[in-house]
Amino acid sequence: MTEATFAQRDDVIRLEQQLASVRREIKIRRQVYPTRIATHRMSQRKADHELAAMQAIEQTLLYLLDQEQADA
Repeated sequence: MTEATFAQRDDVIRLEQQLASVRREIKIRRQVYPTRIATHRMSQRKADHELAAMQAIEQTLLYLLDQEQADA
């Protein structure tokens, strides 16, 4: 699939939309994880790892968005 064709598809989720979704998910996890830890359904270590992974995804998307804007 060419870049032009890819950019024209209706089902493409833009980087900005992906970033907004990841940020919402991080916010939700920050609200949910403390209860899960307190009720021993999740360890602090696992919560820290999962949150760090989501934050890494956020940083990757920010980098890609920056590169996309620089190329425009």
